[in-house]
Amino acid sequence: MRSFVTARLSACALFLVSSIACTIVSLACWLTPSDAAQRDAAKKKEPIPHAQDKPPGPALSPQEALAKMKVPEGFSVELVAAEPDVVNPVAMTIDERGRFWITESFEYPRKSAGPGRDRVKILEDTDQDGTVDKVTVFADDLNIPSGIAVGHGGVWVANAPDILFMQDTDGDGKADKREVVVTGFGRHDTHELPNSLTWGPDGWLYGLNGVFNPAHIKQNGKDFKFTCALFRIHPRTREFQLFCEGTSNPWGVAWDDEGSAFISACVIDHLWHLTESGYYHRQGGPYPQFTWKLESIVKHRHQKAAYCGIHYFDSDAYPAEYRRKLYMGNIHGNCINVDKLKRDGATYFATGEDDFLTADDAWFMPVVQKTGPDGCLYVLDWYDRYHCYQDANRDPEGIDRGMGRLYRVRYKDTPRAENFDLAAETDAELLERLGSPNVFFRDLAQRLLAERNDPKTRELLESIVLGESESSNGKVAAKSRPMHALWALIGGGPLDEAFHRRLLADTNATYRAWAVRAAGNQGKVSNEIREIVVKAAEDEAADVKLQVAIAARKIEGVDAMPVLVKVLATCGDDKLIPNIVWQNLHPMLEKDGDRFMKLVKDYDLKKTPNLAKLMPRVIGRLAAGKKS
Repeated sequence: MRSFVTARLSACALFLVSSIACTIVSLACWLTPSDAAQRDAAKKKEPIPHAQDKPPGPALSPQEALAKMKVPEGFSVELVAAEPDVVNPVAMTIDERGRFWITESFEYPRKSAGPGRDRVKILEDTDQDGTVDKVTVFADDLNIPSGIAVGHGGVWVANAPDILFMQDTDGDGKADKREVVVTGFGRHDTHELPNSLTWGPDGWLYGLNGVFNPAHIKQNGKDFKFTCALFRIHPRTREFQLFCEGTSNPWGVAWDDEGSAFISACVIDHLWHLTESGYYHRQGGPYPQFTWKLESIVKHRHQKAAYCGIHYFDSDAYPAEYRRKLYMGNIHGNCINVDKLKRDGATYFATGEDDFLTADDAWFMPVVQKTGPDGCLYVLDWYDRYHCYQDANRDPEGIDRGMGRLYRVRYKDTPRAENFDLAAETDAELLERLGSPNVFFRDLAQRLLAERNDPKTRELLESIVLGESESSNGKVAAKSRPMHALWALIGGGPLDEAFHRRLLADTNATYRAWAVRAAGNQGKVSNEIREIVVKAAEDEAADVKLQVAIAARKIEGVDAMPVLVKVLATCGDDKLIPNIVWQNLHPMLEKDGDRFMKLVKDYDLKKTPNLAKLMPRVIGRLAAGKKS
């Protein structure tokens, strides 16, 4: 009986459930007959972000993102910091205590200038366990701060239209003093703002600006109107200069172990060797009249032409095959690309290597790459579904403003960095750091020694450069130590006369080239130094000739035209030097063209191919001058 009742109840229940289900289905069809179609239509309308192949899908947690990343055997990726400690990160540097300085932007892609909600943060790993545990807001009220550097007693921040110098004068970790160093950068395209503030080996602060972001800077009676360019600022005098112009939307400056500058660029070729006074291929916009443009140093491409950040990696924390190479963030390829440099006369040629990191995640946006105090590569990730201005302008509300990550790529069990404070170290200790196998310590020690510029230490630096000094442990100084010692001297101020002469006569061509470059930066030198520089036009080394071509018009008292002709006539078939000579020569031709033609008569054009190659340009320039 009980089983019969149970069966009847079960049957009734089943019938009731079925009836309700049918009723719900009928009601659904009657009330919203197109729901499924609408869902399908919405799915079809879901935008595929610019330069991506499909919708990016949902965001991954930091742990999920780590699990998908691929790196070479023996390497692993570790999370150093993530949201909410890092949100919308744009730029990063690491200071003399190993702290990470990161700029964050909630205002992006805002075009209007003025105070905003953006900020500079200091991230610290106080217990050396590899993860950030202390966060300090150093400065706020900013508006898309797109570059940051620490040095000379404060923090330099690109915050268009300004480059700011901020100081913490009371030691509470917060900026209480701000100086506008230069102003006049545009905000027409907020993907191309002044960015990548980076200390150069000569002690100047370098930065980049993009092709669709016009800038107009006025300083000391000079007008600088430009778009895509590598600029620099002297940290003591605040003097602003254009180092060179061209490329596209460059983001990231790297220096190799000879002090050459490299940048990554978008849309056009990705890798460029930039030289002072050069003018490079532009993504768009007009060239100045008579420009002879320079091209990239690559013939290969990586996944997609959108790059952010570039870093010359040199640390013994990685095996030799990963050192002395350029690491670049590929934001559309969601990976870290690698290029290997090879000398090609006065310039370079680069070839592609296997990718170093593949995120397998469309949200991964590697905007900065830096070597850390432990010798590992650190990668800052502006984690966002949208990578390009097309999406930001179309759907500004769709930008994700709540995420960001900082990763470390670690080789095996590379130890964590111990506590240190290079600013508290003596000059003698910093001199030892110049020979560190980790470029992080070499660069910082070099900058601090240049800032201190102690006369007695300068004598020791000269001894290191000239090979008269050994490290205190009795071992011969590392190959890199003399170069960093030289850069510390140049960054500190004018070179000592006797040392400068010895440097110009050194058997090391890189030393001679930097001695010429230092003379050009100084502008005013002794008669003897000037004469040596002029004679160096015949130096056998392409690097030296290149720097003579650049310095000829910068050094007081040099008759530049015959020097430039001599460089051109003796540079063989070098690919870079003729362009640099032309950029420095052609402004003189309008008033002094007849003199140039007389100088050329002393040479056999059949034996001077680069001089012969330039003659059609010279004739065109002279003809244009007569017409005007």
